[in-house]
Amino acid sequence: MTAVGAYRSLLLPALLVMVYRAAQAQTVAPARGGGAGGVTAAWTLRMKGDIRWQQVTPAGMLLVSTDAALAGVDIDAGRVAWEKTELGGLPADSVRVVEGSLLMQAGRLGLLLIFDPVTGAVVFDSRQLGLTQIVTRRVLPQSGTLLVHGRRPSGPPVVALYDLVTGNQRWANETLFEQTEPKKKGLGGLMQNLVRAASEGTELEVLQAGPDMIVVNTLTGLRALDARTGAVRWSATLPTARSGNPPRHVQLYPSVAKADRIYVSFDDRVMAYRLADGQALWAKPATVDGQIGDIVQHPAGIIMLPQGAPEGQSSGSRKVINGVVQTGLNVARYDDGTTIAQKPLHMRGNVTDALITGDAAVLEVDAESKTFVNVLDVGAATVRLKKDVKIKGQLAYAELTPAGLLYISRPDAGTDAEVNVIDLTSGEPRFKDAIEGGKRAPLPYAMEGRTLYVYATRDRKLYAVDRDAGTFRALTGEIKLQGDDVPTTLEIRPGGLVLISSQNLVVVGRDGQVKQQVYYPAPQLPGLLRALYAMESVRAGLYGAAASSYGDAFAQMSRQATDTAAKRLTAQMATAYSQGGAQLTGYSHEAAALASKRFRASLSVPGSVFMLTRAPEGNGNVLLQIDKESAQSRARVDLGKEREPVYAVDDVSNMLFLRTTGGTLVGYRL
Repeated sequence: MTAVGAYRSLLLPALLVMVYRAAQAQTVAPARGGGAGGVTAAWTLRMKGDIRWQQVTPAGMLLVSTDAALAGVDIDAGRVAWEKTELGGLPADSVRVVEGSLLMQAGRLGLLLIFDPVTGAVVFDSRQLGLTQIVTRRVLPQSGTLLVHGRRPSGPPVVALYDLVTGNQRWANETLFEQTEPKKKGLGGLMQNLVRAASEGTELEVLQAGPDMIVVNTLTGLRALDARTGAVRWSATLPTARSGNPPRHVQLYPSVAKADRIYVSFDDRVMAYRLADGQALWAKPATVDGQIGDIVQHPAGIIMLPQGAPEGQSSGSRKVINGVVQTGLNVARYDDGTTIAQKPLHMRGNVTDALITGDAAVLEVDAESKTFVNVLDVGAATVRLKKDVKIKGQLAYAELTPAGLLYISRPDAGTDAEVNVIDLTSGEPRFKDAIEGGKRAPLPYAMEGRTLYVYATRDRKLYAVDRDAGTFRALTGEIKLQGDDVPTTLEIRPGGLVLISSQNLVVVGRDGQVKQQVYYPAPQLPGLLRALYAMESVRAGLYGAAASSYGDAFAQMSRQATDTAAKRLTAQMATAYSQGGAQLTGYSHEAAALASKRFRASLSVPGSVFMLTRAPEGNGNVLLQIDKESAQSRARVDLGKEREPVYAVDDVSNMLFLRTTGGTLVGYRL
C-alpha cells in the first residue's frame, strides 16, 4: 500500500501540532479534576512598567511588551535577557515571526527591525539604508544571512545581505534591476523602462542554492549572486513565448534528485538551469496548456500543474468552455525536458495539486470552485479514470489501496468534509453513504496499521475504515460533545483513541467503549483562548525554521511526498537533530542551541492538553492541564479574576506565564 498526505506546509505527519478552536457559550455543569492542586511558581519577575501583552517565540524566548520597552525573557531562568526601548508600547500584531525562520520582526511607522529573539541582536534596521518600503525579506539559514530588498525616497532600489549573528551588512547591490538584454530604442526602450520600474517594486523570487550562492529573479532577468560578496556570477533571460514580454508567475525550485541544477517555472513553461554557469540544460522549455501553478518532482518526471492564465494576460493561455477553464497537463523528462505526452493531457479546470503515491499521483482539480480528483500514471502521462470524480470539500489526504482511491477531504465555504473510496474501474464511490462532517468542521482522523479512524461530525460517531478492503463500520454510538463543541484532533494513545476539542476530551477504547469523557465550560470571553491558539503557530514556526535550516530540497520534498517517504524524511531530520547533534544552522550559537533543544523536545507528542475554563468557585478563570490517558487534571493555575488576564502558554517547555499585577510576571512550570 502506498499513501500520501497533502503537505502544503512544512509540517510532516510525525510533527503535527495540536489545533485549538474557539468554543461557544456553555450551559452544562463542569467536570471536576482528579485531585491536582495549584501549581507553585517557578519564578517571579518585576518588569519596568505595566505588561501589555506577551508571546512565546518559536526559538523559546518569551517576548513581554510594556509601555517602556519590548523585553526578551529567558523562560528557564526567569530573567530579562535584553530590552529594546524603541519597541515599547507596540501592539501585539506589530511583532511577528519572519516566515521560515527563528527571527522576529517588529515595526512601526518609519521603522522595521528584524532581530534574534534569544540574544536581542538586531539583524536589520530599516533606518540604516533609509528604506521607506520593504519589498522582500528572506532568511537564508544555509548561508547564515538575511536578504532584504527595499526602496528609498529617491535613487535606485537596493538589495542587501546581512549576517544573522552579528547583523553586519555583508554587501549591498543597487544594479540588480538593470536589464540583462541589450538596451532598446523607441517603444522597445519605453517598455524596458516600464518593466524595470515594475520590477523594483515587485517581491523577489529567492532560492538558496547551497551556502555560497543565492539565485534571485526579477522581472528583468534571472541572476545568481555570490552569497559572500553579492557579485553576479551569471545572468539568464527566461525564454518567453514572445520576445520582449516579461515572464509572469515565476517560481524557483531546488532540484530534489540532481544537485547540479534548479528548475524555473514561468508562464506556461518550465526550464532547467545549471547552477555552475546558468546555462540552460534543455534545448527548449517544457510546456502546458494554461499557466504553470506549481511543479511536482516525481521519480518518473516533473509533473507540471496547469492553471488558466488570468484574463487579458498576454503570456500563457486561457480557454473557457461553458464557464469552466480548460487546461492541459504534462510531464517533463529530467534529462532533456521533452514531455512524455506528445500533447498536453486535457483537464477540465485548474490542477491545484498532485500528491505522489508510488508510481502515480493523485490530481486535485478545481472547476467552478468544485473539487474533482483523478489518478495520474506519471510514467505514461495518462489518467486512470475516464472522468474526473467530484468530491465534497477540498482534498486533505489520499492513498491508493487495493480497494481504490481512499480520500479524506476538508470542508470549504460551501460543502462539508467526507471520507470515501473511489473504485478505479468504475469511477464510482464505494460508500453510498460517505462518512461526512458537519458545521463546515474538519474530520479528525488517525491511522493505526490498516485501520483509519475517523470521527464524523455530522452523526457524532467514531468510524473504523479498513483501508485494504475499502469497508467501514461504526465503532461507537453517538459521542456528543457538550457545549456544542467541535472536535479538532483524534490521537491514538496506548490506552485507546483520544478525541479532543477546545473544552472536551473523550477517551475511547479500541472496542468502541467510552472510557472517559470530561467537559470544562469555556470562559465567557472567547478572546481569552487566544493564548492557547498561539501554541499551534509557535510549533509551526519551530518546525518551519528547522526544515528551512535543513535545506530547501528537504522543504520541497516534504510538501509532496508519499506517507512512507514523509516518515523517512521526518525520521532523517529528527535523527539529525536528536541523535546526530545537529543544530539549526546560520543563527547565533545561543539561538541555535535553544531552538534545537526545543525541536528535539517537540518530537514527543504531548501527553496532556491545556483547557481554559471558568473557575468553579466563582468569578475568574483557571487553566487546566488534562492528561490524555485518564482525562484527569494534572495541574491547575488560577488566572485570577481579571476579565481578560494577560497570559501565555508554551506546551514544549510545559510552562505558563501570567501577569499577576500590572508589572509582575510569574512563570509556572506545569
